[in-house]
Amino acid sequence: MKKLIYLFLCAVALMGCEDYLEKNDVTSQTEETFYRTEDDMYRALVAAYEPLQRNWGSTYQLTLDIASDDCYGGGGSATDGVDVKKVNRGNTTASEGMWSNIWNDHYAGVYRTNIFLEKVEASEITEDHKKEYTGEILFLRAYYYSNLVRLFENIPLITNTLSTSEYSQSQAAVDDVYAQIASDLEAAIVNLKGVTYSNAEKGRVTEWAPRALLARMYLFYDGVYGSGNGSTTMPGDVTASDVLGYLNDIIDDSGADLIDFASLWGHSDVDGTWIENSIEGIFEVQFSNQGESWQWWSAPYDTGNKMVVFVGPRGTPESSEYYSSWSFAPGTQQLYDSYEDGDIRRDLTLIDADLEMGEGTYTIGDQHTGYFNKKYAGLKSQVPEVGQEQLNFPQNYISIRFADVLLMASELEVKIGTNGNAVSHYNRVRARAFGTAYSPVGAVTLAEIFEERKLEFAYEAIRYFDLRRQGMDILTAAINATNLGGIYDSGVNAEARGFWPIPSSEIALSNYALEQNEGY
Repeated sequence: MKKLIYLFLCAVALMGCEDYLEKNDVTSQTEETFYRTEDDMYRALVAAYEPLQRNWGSTYQLTLDIASDDCYGGGGSATDGVDVKKVNRGNTTASEGMWSNIWNDHYAGVYRTNIFLEKVEASEITEDHKKEYTGEILFLRAYYYSNLVRLFENIPLITNTLSTSEYSQSQAAVDDVYAQIASDLEAAIVNLKGVTYSNAEKGRVTEWAPRALLARMYLFYDGVYGSGNGSTTMPGDVTASDVLGYLNDIIDDSGADLIDFASLWGHSDVDGTWIENSIEGIFEVQFSNQGESWQWWSAPYDTGNKMVVFVGPRGTPESSEYYSSWSFAPGTQQLYDSYEDGDIRRDLTLIDADLEMGEGTYTIGDQHTGYFNKKYAGLKSQVPEVGQEQLNFPQNYISIRFADVLLMASELEVKIGTNGNAVSHYNRVRARAFGTAYSPVGAVTLAEIFEERKLEFAYEAIRYFDLRRQGMDILTAAINATNLGGIYDSGVNAEARGFWPIPSSEIALSNYALEQNEGY
């Protein structure tokens, strides 16, 4: 299951595996000599996955959760994690380190995919592997760009490695970025047709992941730049009918299905029911608690899920199963209250600290609400005997789930299809949440689907983009509803239109070829 993580230790630095060191003089390997053999290209492939694991601190998932109405900034005190608190308050600036970290990590992924694509044809690997690996690489490049364009909107589009004279890149037209994403994903679908992996290599991209990601990107584009009703054609000539067809392919042919909701999340490890890379996971970012590094800032060697230690309760009692963490992203009362009686997801999404551990038995952090991210909370039993324990939690980040496929299909059916199909997908997700007590509904609205998405995908870096694609009025109202005054002062930068600042450091490095976004 975690084979890819181990292999990337060799791939990133072209060293680190003893058997490889015994057979090769790595000091003689350069870009010109490396990308040749099956082993070279496989390691280059794995290296392209590595930036997905860079989730130390205020990075993609944590930042997006805090930007939404799921949670506040939190942390130990008013001066702890000021950068994410500014995101929550709508007054972040371009000089905050999180934006340059997210930008650089994603463009590191873009670079690794681009160099792979340039080298693969001249390599010595089999034609089958050329096709398969290229499919994975194209998905990864589209994935990196999908995050960049939804976060920053106005970004450089780089599809080849750059010479020194080309480093000062300006921003591309937004439509060009979406067209490239569509092209990469559609090519990935073709290249990965019928490709399967052994259990040891689960976590690699299959043909189903690009189908789901293209649907996600279509819905965002349609909501932000188009009609919002499914009549938009996304650049790359992608229509609502196209992506609904892709979603139906997943539903009908992939073998994906819903599993027990509790078993998706690492806290179910306490009773042995946790299932990673399950049939519900369409694409999961792989993590391991077996990294041997003790370095806090050495991303290439920290293979654990580093966000985990940020989000759990602080100063947990000895009797608690939860690892004592740093209390970022405390859940809002609005999120807790959104769940109906009988919905199992509430108590599997949120730790009710007073109820689970006892009032006064744990340390109160900043912006305390009593609720914490349970999906990604760490357990004491998951602490390994190797490496730096805070860096070494094994929970995968489930980026795309089958439940998301069902609810995206439901949304598109409401917009361009039949309500009967929409209801079927909607009821399937709701039935898992309520069990045998659930009474299926006979019709469903878009508002009900979006509310279901809120309940299903809290703390999964999905909610903020769901709000944004419904319109700035919906985003602003949702965030303002969590503004309780005082230290709970959530807000939205309306002038920024829901996008985030181009890092000021990147503008300077581009020799000011990059221009700052509106509102910053």
